[in-house]
Amino acid sequence: MRNLVEYVQIQQSLQSDETRECYSCSKHLKAAAYCFKCNNFLCTDCLDVHLTHKTLNDHKQHTLSVEDIESKNITLKKLASMRDTPRCHIHPSKVSELCCKTCTNVPVCMACMLGKHKGHDLHEVTELARVKREMLDEQLKILGRMRGERKVMAPKKIKEKLIQNVTKEKEIMQTYYENKFHKEEIKLGDIKRKLEDIQRWKKNEKQKIFDSLQSEMEKEIAKVKSKYEDKYKLMEKEINNGCCAREIILEKKLDKFSQKLEQLNKDKSGALASIEMQSNENVQTIEGICERFEKENERFENLSVIASSIVASEDDWTAVQCIPSLCDAATNLVNDLKKEFPDLEKITNVQIDYQLSSKERLSISKKVKQLERRFTLNDNMAYHYINCATGSGDGNIVITGSPLTGNEAFLIVTNVSGEIMKQTKLIAGMRGARHACDLMSQRKVAFGYTPNTIGVYNIRNCSYFRKVISDVISSWPLNRNLSCIASDPVNNHILVGGKESRDVYVFDDQLNYIHSLTLPEMIRWPQDITVSDGNLLVCDYDGKKAYVTTMEDLESKIVREFIKPDVEADDLRPYSVCADEDDFVYMLWTVPFGAQCFLVQYSPERSQLLTTRKVDENVRAVAAVETAQGEKLILATQTTQTAYIYSLNDSPNEEC
Repeated sequence: MRNLVEYVQIQQSLQSDETRECYSCSKHLKAAAYCFKCNNFLCTDCLDVHLTHKTLNDHKQHTLSVEDIESKNITLKKLASMRDTPRCHIHPSKVSELCCKTCTNVPVCMACMLGKHKGHDLHEVTELARVKREMLDEQLKILGRMRGERKVMAPKKIKEKLIQNVTKEKEIMQTYYENKFHKEEIKLGDIKRKLEDIQRWKKNEKQKIFDSLQSEMEKEIAKVKSKYEDKYKLMEKEINNGCCAREIILEKKLDKFSQKLEQLNKDKSGALASIEMQSNENVQTIEGICERFEKENERFENLSVIASSIVASEDDWTAVQCIPSLCDAATNLVNDLKKEFPDLEKITNVQIDYQLSSKERLSISKKVKQLERRFTLNDNMAYHYINCATGSGDGNIVITGSPLTGNEAFLIVTNVSGEIMKQTKLIAGMRGARHACDLMSQRKVAFGYTPNTIGVYNIRNCSYFRKVISDVISSWPLNRNLSCIASDPVNNHILVGGKESRDVYVFDDQLNYIHSLTLPEMIRWPQDITVSDGNLLVCDYDGKKAYVTTMEDLESKIVREFIKPDVEADDLRPYSVCADEDDFVYMLWTVPFGAQCFLVQYSPERSQLLTTRKVDENVRAVAAVETAQGEKLILATQTTQTAYIYSLNDSPNEEC
């Protein structure tokens, strides 16, 4: 090793143009040669003397000329021959015959065995050199193997995989937001169409009245002109008043969905920014790993070159004195190579929770306020059972039930103050029949009553039409009673469930049968159902559980089971369910025979139970109703004819 270092230093000195003091004549001239015997430079004149003078004859083989050095073809074997055989470090006049391993492989003579180095670990230099070469060879094999394993990791390929995965994730995210935009745009379009329908209907009604009055006015223009103008104004006011509440509701919805679309744009931008940030961080990590690979590879290459040179020199003293240092360096490199890297497969992926919707962010803040008001239906009506409640589409409430005596069913429309606006008697098939209802579209309600009759009620003119299910569907058994009814406003469908059956029957708005939907096996039969966010919410009263199920296929699948409220009540069962315009879910959990009743609120994704409150034990119907003053939650009792009105609040600052 010393020969190699000394040779490199001499070579660098001769390649420079600076002059050096000649060892023999002390003149400052450019060096022409180097004598390893003298360990110094020689000028051209002194080199000739050095090579021809008899007293310096033994220096000849230890002298290198400039030409020899610049040729760069000098091997370590030749360099080793430039120096004398190592001499004893204690007796310089004697040639070394042994190597003292105890004293870091210093050369010693035979006399030292009995002197200063007595009892030391002495070796014959050739044998020791062989052992050291084998040690170096083993280290080089380990390094070569580890270097091969490192190449398998291929950091550059990992970086390419990261870029590919980021691109794929962006495509998935893009598709997700396109689908979300499409769904919200469909809902927005539906609201716009409903608003346009109201405005179109209002315009047509005005025109009809105007045309009618115009015809009458033409007959007696002079006589009754003032009378009919006043009459027109009065009727116009009635129309405006009739549509005002619905217009306000739809305009609020329009504004809300516009805000949703704006929020989706913000969510998308935030998700893209998060992906870019994670990608940049992972790229920096991989580049750091690549830099480490390159440094370790450079160390390996340097170590391999030096080791190969030492082995090729076949100089025992060089091997003995240099190989231990090389082995230490190799050991350090092996230890560095053993150090673990970060999980390369993990940093090829980016994970962004971009599917968190604005509805889910509302789940921490939307609350059911304290009771706003309550009212009781007119006692003179002698109503005994209230089975169901829903909205009218224009800010009022629709309630269905049956009287104490007789086989009639009733359907009434009341405002949020309890004032009855309209009422209609229906002929039921049996005394004490169960009734169900749900808002279909603008001022149209789907209704049903046992045993198996369904119909559509027009709130504007109090008209309705109905059909007996067993007359329409041959598969409906004569002894099966209707249990619940729900509307699908997106598809304009009516869904009907029956007792002791997992089948849900789907009709269009003209009560034409379309197909049936079979609920999953773990559901016994639906006590109540509602459609929300493209899924079906099911209360399985007998099974004592509630579920979210799919509606796309004829065989429905479980999406999620609702969390049962943690209350001190035995035999708790789900009875009635509804969802508000933000897809928050409200469910009544009751104990049989009316012992207790609890109102439970769930988050829009149905995974969180948000609030639980004990309510009137006789409550059996729950509905979210849109009014001009905002969305309300209606609870109706079964036998006491009482309705409880709650405001639904988005603000987290108001008391709950």
